Amino acid sequence: MVGVLVVVAGIVAQRIFVAAHRPLSWAAAAVVIAVLIDPIVDLLDRHIPRLAAVIVALLVAGGAAFAATYVAFDNLADGLDRLGRAAEDAAERLEERDDSVGDLARDVDVARRVDLFVDTLDERVTGGDEVLVSTAGTAPTYLVGGILTLFLMSYGPRLARSAVNQLPSPRQREAVTDVVTRALNRSRRAVFLMVAEGLVVGLLVTGIAYLLDLPSSAALGFAAGLLAMLPHVGIVLGNLPLILLLLALRSDLAAIVAAVVVIACQLVDSYVVRRRISLYSVHVGLLVPWVVVLVGYAVYGVGGAAFALVFAVFGLAVLDELAVRRGSEEAPAVPATVTDAAVEPPAADRQASESADRPAPAPAPLAAPTPTATPDPASTPTSTSTDGPNHEATGSAGERARSQVPPASHEATDSAGERATS
Repeated sequence: MVGVLVVVAGIVAQRIFVAAHRPLSWAAAAVVIAVLIDPIVDLLDRHIPRLAAVIVALLVAGGAAFAATYVAFDNLADGLDRLGRAAEDAAERLEERDDSVGDLARDVDVARRVDLFVDTLDERVTGGDEVLVSTAGTAPTYLVGGILTLFLMSYGPRLARSAVNQLPSPRQREAVTDVVTRALNRSRRAVFLMVAEGLVVGLLVTGIAYLLDLPSSAALGFAAGLLAMLPHVGIVLGNLPLILLLLALRSDLAAIVAAVVVIACQLVDSYVVRRRISLYSVHVGLLVPWVVVLVGYAVYGVGGAAFALVFAVFGLAVLDELAVRRGSEEAPAVPATVTDAAVEPPAADRQASESADRPAPAPAPLAAPTPTATPDPASTPTSTSTDGPNHEATGSAGERARSQVPPASHEATDSAGERATS
């Protein structure tokens, strides 16, 4: 029963998405543009009102995209005749060769196939005038997208806070806000850096094609710049038309040199530039961008591919932030590193160290010597015990000794005792 409900829900969601794909695409485009131009609006908001800043940022971004598209298609239309003639001449020269390459060209009927390709290209490629006409026809769409962008720039933060406040736990609200904010900033930096790289590659290819007098130099640069934003193989694929034109209009050596330079630039991009971009933003691999771009192009064209790539980069940033947060929460406590300074010495060494570090006690002041009191002969108790003649002899001897001490000696002794006591 649950499986049936899931299948029914999937079918209903698919039907709703197909029926509402146009408004949903407008909303998705408005979200992407609002996020990307937010730094420009913040910069202009310091000098002019915010509404005027949003309008100026939209006009600048839209004008730059339209100008690049107009110049590329107009240049492609102008160089298409020359490209067709050059392709037909190259096909004829290939068929006139006497080696195996000429035999192969004649077997596959290169001249006829090139003529068909040129005719199809004439029918499908539009020039600058057609770009103006198509832009005028889709002006209501751009107007709706601009209004949605203004709405999101004004009320988008409030809507985001209201959505986060629906979570029951303050900890969950804080975690979601932190993850989304950090992922948004990182993905925006990644998109800006990728666009800057595509712009540099496109300008270089346009200048090289112009110096080599190749047809449709601006269109070659536009294609190379768009594909250069895709990682690891974008520069090679974007410069294939340049290499083929050099092979057809110049020489084999020029084409080989160009191929070597392009491969070297792709290696530098993969091993140096992309790693720097990953350090400052988010790592974008090979599989996800290409799959998303192909699906977006098949569903919505060039615009769908561009906006799908932006959403894919944001999704990768969110996954990266979640992984970092989970790793920081699950990481065990790191034990303290035992160093020589932290090792506790043995008890005996510690006591010796403490006694060596403890200052020596100050010497106590010398006390005056306590004089020994000379016993007073008069106060010396006399034994009253009468144990026989020995006691009587001792007593008589003591009396004779006291009678022999002169009186001055007694006085000197008493005075010395008094001085010592004082």
